[in-house]
Amino acid sequence: MSTLVGIDIGSHKICTLIGEALPGGGVRVIGMGHAPAVGIRRGEIVHVDDAAGAIAASIERAERVAGVTVRHAVVGISGHHLAGGNNHAVVPIGRRPREVEATDIRRVLETAGAVPLEHGREVMHVLPRFFQLDGGGPVVSPLGMEGYRLEVEVHIVTGATAALSNVRRCLQLAEVIPDSLVFAPLAAAEAALTRDERELGVLLVDLGASLTGLAAYKDGALVHSAVVPVGARHMTNDLGVILQSPLDQAERIKITHGHVLPELDEDDVAIDIVPFGEAERRSTTRRHVSQVLAARADEIARLVMAEIERAELAGLLPAGVVLVGGGTELGGLPRRLYERWGLPVRIGRAADVIGLGDAARGPAHAGAVGLLLWRAREVVDAAGWTVAPAAGRPTADKGGMARVLDWARTAFLPGGGGYRDDRR
Repeated sequence: MSTLVGIDIGSHKICTLIGEALPGGGVRVIGMGHAPAVGIRRGEIVHVDDAAGAIAASIERAERVAGVTVRHAVVGISGHHLAGGNNHAVVPIGRRPREVEATDIRRVLETAGAVPLEHGREVMHVLPRFFQLDGGGPVVSPLGMEGYRLEVEVHIVTGATAALSNVRRCLQLAEVIPDSLVFAPLAAAEAALTRDERELGVLLVDLGASLTGLAAYKDGALVHSAVVPVGARHMTNDLGVILQSPLDQAERIKITHGHVLPELDEDDVAIDIVPFGEAERRSTTRRHVSQVLAARADEIARLVMAEIERAELAGLLPAGVVLVGGGTELGGLPRRLYERWGLPVRIGRAADVIGLGDAARGPAHAGAVGLLLWRAREVVDAAGWTVAPAAGRPTADKGGMARVLDWARTAFLPGGGGYRDDRR
């Protein structure tokens, strides 16, 4: 079995998982390591040496548990600089209809990924949504079908070159080679979403410390992705400001007493606090704390709904919303968001993984587990392909052509390989 490594770089913590691929697209975790995310703010590197040290510490702890040395990894990142969009491309097959070959699929995906970008931005992902032949209906895999014109719809994620380069520099200092950088909510979706949810229409909400990542799926494919610049740490900051208390105290109050359903607080339970500059304790009430947290939860709900409407997905997500990330463990959050969105809401947990305890299978680790699944399932991503300058002909990165062929052959099969293997 091949060794897989996923490094989830968050704003609060860095998590490294080491695992092994299992038949059928699952993984077994054999090592885990955590480290505080020093040198990282809002998902972006603000101090290279500190961030590299934190990444290295997380890797070292996972290595000790697994008994292996990490050299390569799939790395999950976030940041407000990341943005998603859809694109369409068409390539001719021939004047007369002929069978579509893997090279045709590669060519149309490369064409779809060649989008004009603003200076200082680069493509992270080019993920196929569906194909069409000769203007016909959507096709999952056109391999072996006949036609003279091949079209594709793709979802593209782009990021700021400087921010991505800083991540790569930190990984270099930590002595690990990134096989790929993955937008964190896409990795979490690999672990937390079911096949039916992806088919019907679902939104994954990755509530992190400083950011909330979004990934919407319809008809089995990614159709929208975005980042909302608000996260669970903003709730802690709100408590710190209103209660005039240190942030570590505000965080303890949030974890111990916090929830987002103040209307259910029948009794005003007193909570002792020690404000800044005061030796004597003061008190607040649990209802007051929950009102502060509920206000910020409502803001997140409004921002997410604005993204749903901007993407024209309102009314197209019958499977509702799946919540992942450490911030989802706040009491009453699914119920409050259900009331605000009018959509089913559930907490997402990692599936198709063994070797983790119940706590590690929770929503906080969905992204890290998803990175292992991303690698184990060999998700087809045309962003890794290049054009050979000498010959001027498109070519795939090492193994890329084989992944396209495997995916195209098995796209219709439940639990098949490649891009469609994420559909359970």
